Amino acid sequence: MKSYIFYIAAALFLFSSCGVKSGREVDQLKAQNDSLMNSKLELEKEVNEYFSAMNEVQENIEKIKNAQNVISVEPLSENTPEDVRTKVVEDMNYINDMIKTNQEELDRLRARLKKSSFKLSDVEKTLASLTKQLNEESAKVAALQAQIQQKDSVISTLGTKVEELGKNVENLNTQNLEKDTKIQEQDATIHSAWYAIGSRKELKENKIISSDGIFSSKKVLQSDFNKNYFVKVDARNTKKIPLYSTSKATILTSHPKTSYTLEKENDNYVLVIVNPSEFWSVSKYLVIEVD
Repeated sequence: MKSYIFYIAAALFLFSSCGVKSGREVDQLKAQNDSLMNSKLELEKEVNEYFSAMNEVQENIEKIKNAQNVISVEPLSENTPEDVRTKVVEDMNYINDMIKTNQEELDRLRARLKKSSFKLSDVEKTLASLTKQLNEESAKVAALQAQIQQKDSVISTLGTKVEELGKNVENLNTQNLEKDTKIQEQDATIHSAWYAIGSRKELKENKIISSDGIFSSKKVLQSDFNKNYFVKVDARNTKKIPLYSTSKATILTSHPKTSYTLEKENDNYVLVIVNPSEFWSVSKYLVIEVD
């Protein structure tokens, strides 16, 4: 009887423990769910703010286009009434101010997006598209202002704005070109790799391998080796490297075994890189000894 009561008590204890554990797990899951919901709401709020601002910029670009269509260049001459000239100047000032305001807004959005903890590729694409549209309209406005000056030399107040706007467009194009070039250079540097293939004698002559004695193991890239002996490649796109050896090919540098295979094509060894990112993860230098 006592043992029976003991078993019942033990069962109740286990059941109670499981209940406590389950309750804790529920609380943890609830906390995780609340955290995910808060992140989702923050993301939705940030995205809505971006697109609200970008929609306003898009509307302003349409206003700039419409304002350009309203300005008529044909009637302008030295005999054009002063009030007509004044209206043209006011319209052009309005367009210039709107372009400047929208450029500042796009700069603000880009700076905010750069600091954001979220990766918003759609927002980046839309910002790039709006920037391109605004640059195109800026160039059109600069051309229109130059045309107005040619038609009516009396409207001299536009001269400074034409020059400033032209310089802004030129500077912006130069900055974009420099930025693209820098990005391409950085991208090429990040994904560059180098390989060297040669006999033991050739690799030693170029200080790529060395050893302290006959029975010492080879040391790879320990000294001031000849970098010009290496071939530079793009690590992302290099899938095969012909080794030009029919008898032997030994990889001396460290690369994960699962990331490559040594195969033969037309009786010559070929290094086949099956997983480039894994292969170059340990070393960006590849040294292969052949006979």
